[in-house]
Amino acid sequence: MISIVLGMHRSGTSTVAGILHLNKVIMGTYQSFWPRPLPQNPKGFYENYDFRIINDRLLNKVGYDAKSYESDIPEPLVSDRIKNSMVKIVQKYDTKYEHWGWKDPRTCLTISQWVTIFTELNLIHKLKIIFVTRRAIAVARSLKTRNDLPLEKGMALWKSYTERVLDFCEHNGFPTFYMSFEGILQSPEDHCEKMFDFLETNFDPTIVKHFVDKKISTSGTGEDAEIPNDISDLEFKIEKLLAVK
Repeated sequence: MISIVLGMHRSGTSTVAGILHLNKVIMGTYQSFWPRPLPQNPKGFYENYDFRIINDRLLNKVGYDAKSYESDIPEPLVSDRIKNSMVKIVQKYDTKYEHWGWKDPRTCLTISQWVTIFTELNLIHKLKIIFVTRRAIAVARSLKTRNDLPLEKGMALWKSYTERVLDFCEHNGFPTFYMSFEGILQSPEDHCEKMFDFLETNFDPTIVKHFVDKKISTSGTGEDAEIPNDISDLEFKIEKLLAVK
């Protein structure tokens, strides 16, 4: 099984990836996990740099830098050289691990290009998607704290990433599990039980209990801003997807 965690920056993808990895869904190795734990993610990012660097190359190919935090994001392009790198890294992990995956928020923007590789390698039947969401204003507050990004710009970036993922999920039909960071913090064991049921694999509730710190996020409250109608509509759409279990 290949489990890909999709979600905007600051949306709880590190928490989900960590829970998966500690329950033997291999999300990378010590060597490939980067960055190392930092104050904003004290338990680690569980972000696989092997995939992150390829995602950056895909985006840089069309002139986009993920660290610019610009919300106007072009569709990535795959060159022969990048395609070879994608094939090699997928084959490396799929040969070594029975159940694996990765997390990198940039994959929200490049998932269609990865699916092309899985299709060519005849691995598409192994793919499952976990989409982790968080309220736009909470993401924006977190980005402002970390990157001094204005709330309006953070919400616009949330919209771009979220629209890209929802469009992918709606038009590709892959098994997809929707979960919210707010829900994880409120009842971690219940939400993770449903996630592992979706993945059809066992998990250790004690790992979840000790890993999820309900006080880790302070962005659920704080500075406010007017929520644009298009973002409210997206959040309403997500709420309906979260309600279907």
